[in-house]
Amino acid sequence: MNFFIQGNYKVTIAGQDVTSRFRPLLKSVEIQRSAGEASDSCSMVLADKDGLVLLPRERATVTVEINGNWAFEGFVSDANSTGSKGSGREIKVTASSIDHGGKAKQPSLRHKDHATLQSVASEWGEKAGIQMQVLGSLASVERDYWIQQNESFVSWGQRIAREVGGTLKIIGSRGFLSPRNEGISSSGRPLTPIAARWGDNLLEWDISPIISRPKFNKVALSYFDRAKGQRVEVEVDTGIADVDSKLRALVTVANKAQAKKKGEAHGKESDREKGGGNVTIIGNAVAEPEAICTVSGARPGIDGSYQIDTVGHSISKGAGFTTSLGLKQPKGGAGTDSR
Repeated sequence: MNFFIQGNYKVTIAGQDVTSRFRPLLKSVEIQRSAGEASDSCSMVLADKDGLVLLPRERATVTVEINGNWAFEGFVSDANSTGSKGSGREIKVTASSIDHGGKAKQPSLRHKDHATLQSVASEWGEKAGIQMQVLGSLASVERDYWIQQNESFVSWGQRIAREVGGTLKIIGSRGFLSPRNEGISSSGRPLTPIAARWGDNLLEWDISPIISRPKFNKVALSYFDRAKGQRVEVEVDTGIADVDSKLRALVTVANKAQAKKKGEAHGKESDREKGGGNVTIIGNAVAEPEAICTVSGARPGIDGSYQIDTVGHSISKGAGFTTSLGLKQPKGGAGTDSR
């Protein structure tokens, strides 16, 4: 079914609904969303005969809905024109969910003592024009000392997310810091399980349910114990029992609590990367990073459940509406051929 021809999309630019004007000109829409990236992206390619398409204003707001569901919100970041005698003229408009002209990318130097992650992220996010929510178990993470050391709020948020096992996502003026692998949306939106069934909506797959290289059973980190006057090493179990290798992190941490939290973050990443791949399904606008995708009908050992890491929506006149899902963290039988 070709959802594009039926017109089940809506595009607004600078607050104006341009869907009807875009429909005869729009060649494709590509939306990319990732649990591992702070920003989402959207690109739209339009036929530009005689250069009649109005060039959008830089940093103009952009929203896209597909089949009545929110799909993208952001700002125009780039406009690119191409043309040749053979293929005519096109214009490609690219948007990012982060306003690259805003304060979120401005380097700052500040610190805060004895605070939770929710408190410091809210305070510093407000200074950058971002209303932050810290979700799940990360909200209560507390440190004696937080520092933003001549880095942008986005860079600081990404660094902290890696240290505590989370994901930073910024959508317009809203920001979310969510834990990985805990079934909590990285964009604050509801998570809907996605089924990818061969013979129904599954168009293609490319999956490796077993990848040994990223897996470790323990993570070792060190910190300087001021009371003892010596460096101390802490080992944290990752929860992965089918390998014997231990990861020794080169970066030191401030204390035992941070060592434990960073070790847990390494463990989450190790578990997430133990397998994965990609599936393409008939378009599904409710697919969200961090939701569960259940693959069935592919083959034994491939069928099972996976964590959705990336979501790509594509609308074109040729292929209609399709959704590509990047998958991680196989479970529910994936990786085991029980025959």
